Amino acid sequence: MLEFSGENEMEQSREQLWPYFTDPDVLAECAPGCKEMILESPHKLTAVLAVGVGSVKPEFEVDAVVTSLEYPEKLELAATGQDPRNEFEMTATMEMIEADEQSTVVKWSAKANVSGTIVSLGSRALKSVTKRLVNKYFSDMQAQIEAAEGAESKLQAAPEDETNLDIHIG
Repeated sequence: MLEFSGENEMEQSREQLWPYFTDPDVLAECAPGCKEMILESPHKLTAVLAVGVGSVKPEFEVDAVVTSLEYPEKLELAATGQDPRNEFEMTATMEMIEADEQSTVVKWSAKANVSGTIVSLGSRALKSVTKRLVNKYFSDMQAQIEAAEGAESKLQAAPEDETNLDIHIG
């Protein structure tokens, strides 16, 4: 199992940031390697993500479900992704912590089980690539917010009977 976490300070309030982090159109723009993202329902997303890790360049078909959502503080989701030779199961949490009236610390963490050819690269390489992708994501998100493109919060937590993607993480 791989575990990742980090935080990013942003110069906006949680209320200003929340729509951007819960708008699938903005998420698709900012997520590195995202070829498409579709809001299937207020709590279910599908996406195609192409992620290059060294010589391994899988293109994952991803199913994600919002398992918990507390405006404007916390978002949790579970996701599975598959390509012909790789797959992953993941849970992720994002928390928005008010630093002061006009800034927010966005804390994030993820746990993932990964299998397939991508594992041959080792956890150090995967963590390095993940760090680079997360930094790009936050940089692109900050650019979207500063451009004031506007965003609309479209995500909701799934009903309890629809949160299971059959994910088994350590």
